[in-house]
Amino acid sequence: MRAGTIALLLTLVLPGLCQEPPPQVPGELERVEKTLQYATELKAKLAAMSAQLDEFIAQLSEQKGAIQGSKPAPFGGISNTGGPADPAKPKAARCAAITAKGERCTRPAMPGSRYCKQHQVAHQ
Repeated sequence: MRAGTIALLLTLVLPGLCQEPPPQVPGELERVEKTLQYATELKAKLAAMSAQLDEFIAQLSEQKGAIQGSKPAPFGGISNTGGPADPAKPKAARCAAITAKGERCTRPAMPGSRYCKQHQVAHQ
């Protein structure tokens, strides 16, 4: 009796296990491909915007440093205490990295880079 029951179960269950998976819904593959392409395009746009944002933050940090490093003018504004710039002496670029405190790094940037030696490693 047991062998008969097992045989009956096998004839009922095995055909269901051996069937091929149901075919894909028409158009589903195209929808997935379009969604994947859209996500890839968004990722590229995000990377470009991130680079622009980094540059904007670096410019604002430079402006902040210039404002903090100068003394106020007698009637408001900022006075130029540095005198005329020496054209023979190139100005050392400042590191563009933002520290954990949210302030701009004070070290000079390495030649040909936007970052100092320490932050160059972190931004690779």
